[in-house]
Amino acid sequence: MSPSSSSVHAVGAVPLTVLYRSVPADVALPAGLPLAEILPALAQRLDALGPDGAVHGMRLVTANGVGLEDSRSLADQHVAAGSVLTLEVRDTDSEDRHDDLVEAVATAVERQEVAWRPADSTTMSVVSTCALFLVAGLLLLRQGSPGLFAPAAAGTATLVLVLAAYALRRLDRDYGWALVFTAGAMAAVAAYTALSNASGSPTGLRLAAAGAALATTVLVCTPLLGQERQLVAGPLLAAVALASTGAGLGLAHQPAHHLLAMVSAGAAVISLLAPWLALASIPIDVSLPDRTETIRPEPGAKVAPSLTARVMSARGLVLSSRIACSVIVLACVPALVSHGWAGTALAAAIAIASLLGTRAVRSRADVVAGIVGGMAILAALVTSVAFTRTDLVAPVAGMVAVAGIVVLLLNVLGPTYRPRLARVADAAEIIVLLTILPLAALACEVL
Repeated sequence: MSPSSSSVHAVGAVPLTVLYRSVPADVALPAGLPLAEILPALAQRLDALGPDGAVHGMRLVTANGVGLEDSRSLADQHVAAGSVLTLEVRDTDSEDRHDDLVEAVATAVERQEVAWRPADSTTMSVVSTCALFLVAGLLLLRQGSPGLFAPAAAGTATLVLVLAAYALRRLDRDYGWALVFTAGAMAAVAAYTALSNASGSPTGLRLAAAGAALATTVLVCTPLLGQERQLVAGPLLAAVALASTGAGLGLAHQPAHHLLAMVSAGAAVISLLAPWLALASIPIDVSLPDRTETIRPEPGAKVAPSLTARVMSARGLVLSSRIACSVIVLACVPALVSHGWAGTALAAAIAIASLLGTRAVRSRADVVAGIVGGMAILAALVTSVAFTRTDLVAPVAGMVAVAGIVVLLLNVLGPTYRPRLARVADAAEIIVLLTILPLAALACEVL
């Protein structure tokens, strides 16, 4: 036994200097007791019993950075008199140690789960309201009996939704755009059902009126959206699709499946061009290097938003456009499938292009929108083929299986094989994109 340890046993208490938060304190600690019995009283004396110390525990560290063991005494660890020790909280990244099961469960839930906030209640209320009003709109569309009840109810719902969006705007709450878009849908229902009561009103005129009502309502309510006004691109695309289909039916007297094929192809092209259109909408100020004076805005002048704000606004435009295009194509799938293989191939090409186009996208929301939209179109395609075109079940099933295998291989195989598959996917994407317009022409019986 060393002389220092023998002196420790003889004295029974060790005079030490303990540092806590760089503040020294001279104390005398029992030499023969385990540190686990000393640390609580020492931490209380030094006012070190904070939340982190209570959860993670405290420990003593020597001047060399060596932590002392709680189960052993100062004498067993050969701590000499006059040593300088540091009292610190244990590693907060390590697993917590609790003496109560309820406390352990509560801590785990607090750290892993996101607490419900009052803003979440508002969001849930907005989503529920929009869903209920959309269901009511579908029921009003299915009402076959003439009368003023359907247009009056839809018009009243439109007014209520606009007032709710205005209230959210005044309260500085989010998701007012959902109420505005639902109001546009209810206005379209009101216009469609109002013209349905008119004798001899053709379907094309009703569709055109519905599209015009949707676009007018959304544009009028655009000031209520604030910084989210770029999201109106989606409803406007849907309104243009309705109006163009109605005009083609009522004025040009074209078959419905021809118009839907052109609308689907146009939606696919717009979805692919949306990022470039959004990029073109971001103005860039180019400063010449030979400028000697810095232009400063005058007092009271409006300062243009930052580049980040413009990029996020353009991102909303892209996301809204892609979702709207997916919904438009999804609504056209049953009509495309029921009129030949060209329409079926067109819907399949658009779905595959939507899936493959997500490989070059960074935003998680854009990837989810592309994947969900493509898979929804494929699911609608398979379902429509199974019910209407039994002769095309085998080729469509094979195409879906190949698409599933490609997606699985791209995500499961290691990085060594991914470059080769990426080249194959690039070639497949180019081929699919080049076939969209010819397939639309075939579906329209132009070629």
